Amino acid sequence: MELLWVPFSFAAIFLWGVGQVFAKETRSDVHSSNLLLLFAANIAVINIAYWLLFRGSGSFSSGTWLQAAIAAGLSGAAYVTYYESLKHGKVSVVGTIAGAYAPWTVFLAIVFLGEDLSVGQSIGIVLVVSAMLIFTYPTRNGNGNGSRKTELLGIAFAVASLFFWGTSAAMAKGAIDVMGNTNFIGLYGLVCPPIWLAYWFLATKGKLEVPKVDRRILELSLAFIALGGVTMYLAIGNGPVAIVTPITNLYPMLTIAVAKIRLREQLSLRQGTALAMLLGSIPLFSI
Repeated sequence: MELLWVPFSFAAIFLWGVGQVFAKETRSDVHSSNLLLLFAANIAVINIAYWLLFRGSGSFSSGTWLQAAIAAGLSGAAYVTYYESLKHGKVSVVGTIAGAYAPWTVFLAIVFLGEDLSVGQSIGIVLVVSAMLIFTYPTRNGNGNGSRKTELLGIAFAVASLFFWGTSAAMAKGAIDVMGNTNFIGLYGLVCPPIWLAYWFLATKGKLEVPKVDRRILELSLAFIALGGVTMYLAIGNGPVAIVTPITNLYPMLTIAVAKIRLREQLSLRQGTALAMLLGSIPLFSI
């Protein structure tokens, strides 16, 4: 059972990575809150269905439920600030910033959850985070046009997402250790959709726009990403969040790699170096 987090972590990487490929193929001009509203429906159905299928008996303190609700709420808020960051900054920049929340989670896990990391595991985490940043960070180009104030606002929203997601993962681990991942997954399906519904209503004044894209691919994308969240929390429940978070955070590399294969593009030297760093980190997690 000690290594049960490994298959769940790689399942999250696969589901998120492939789900993002599908998402790229269904880009739309509708307001992003409409997509988040559709995602809310998937989260509610999938997470609550999972809870109904696998729930167990047991009662927990109000403090545990509150911690779990805050953890879920922070994750929901992170999606809102992330989508807001996309409106003001370049996706290649704000996406990289928002996705680099693993070091913050590792810090919280060590300080507040008492998780211990060996020297090998610590080096492995550094390599994983570095590989992700190197692989996904954009090459500087363009003429630098655009509002500096707008770009800074996008970065500010992305940083907020970084801290929201990072804190959420650490708090979720503490709650899951007490109440189990099934209860947390079910609670997540109750807490986050209302947050995203409120964001949609405020952003669009209640105007629903359905993307004019292949809706089967769109739904597949949303379902994959929602299932990726389920497998991530299963991984967190069965392993140290200080390791699970950096590992599952590698999904953008799969997205880019799959997209390049589909487009028959070659990896750059920088991206090849990042993949080598990733491969080198894998054996370190067993030391």
